[in-house]
Order: sequence, then C-alpha cells, then structure tokens
Amino acid sequence: MSVLFKQSAVIAAGGLAMLVFVGRLVRRRKLSFHFATGWVAVSIAVIAASMLTRFVNPIANWFHMTGTAVFLLVAVAFVIAVCIQLSVSVSGMHEKIRDLSEDNALLRAELDRRVPTDDAEGADRGRR
Repeated sequence: MSVLFKQSAVIAAGGLAMLVFVGRLVRRRKLSFHFATGWVAVSIAVIAASMLTRFVNPIANWFHMTGTAVFLLVAVAFVIAVCIQLSVSVSGMHEKIRDLSEDNALLRAELDRRVPTDDAEGADRGRR
C-alpha cells in the first residue's frame, strides 16, 4: 500500500467522521440546520479532497513543500476564515442585543410614564 493511498484514506476517514459528528449534533439539536448545511459541505469537500491527493504533490513541489504541508496550509486557512466569520457574527449579535436593550429601556420608561405610580396601584400591579 502506497503512502499516497494511506494519506487519501486518512483524509477520507476524517471527512466521514466529521460528517457523522455533524449528523449527531443536528439530531441532538445542538447545531442549527443553517450551520449544519455548511459543515456537511465542508465534510464532503474533505472527502473529495482525499481523492485529489495525487494532484497535490505537483503543486507542493512547485512551492518546495510536501503534500501534507499543503493540506495543513489549506486547513489552517479554513480555520482562520471560520474564526473571522464567527467574530463577525458575534459582533453583529452584540449590536442587536444592545439595540434590543435600548429599545426595552425606552419602552419601560414609556410604560412607567403612562401608568400612574401611586402605592395602591403599584401594589396591585405587583400581585398580577
């Protein structure tokens, strides 16, 4: 068995394991469908990449690298891209949360302004 075949088998097994893991996360409702479709696509891309390992070595030789280093470089670039995308998403969520908090405070102030605040009504409101 050649080293190239072993390398392809390990990459394909990793892609298949990732596909199974994503399926389990979706079934347990730990991962939304929106993100699951992206990770399924990545898993399929990894499995497809395992079939293209023989084409990586000529590219690697052109850059004076090994095939494994090329795969590692692509994997690191992918992880960096995912981290940047998640940072953008989290930043957007922070803005939305701040906007909702401000709107909630304005609504609370408007409600407090419209509702009389004598002790009898305040005590009655607390019982409801």
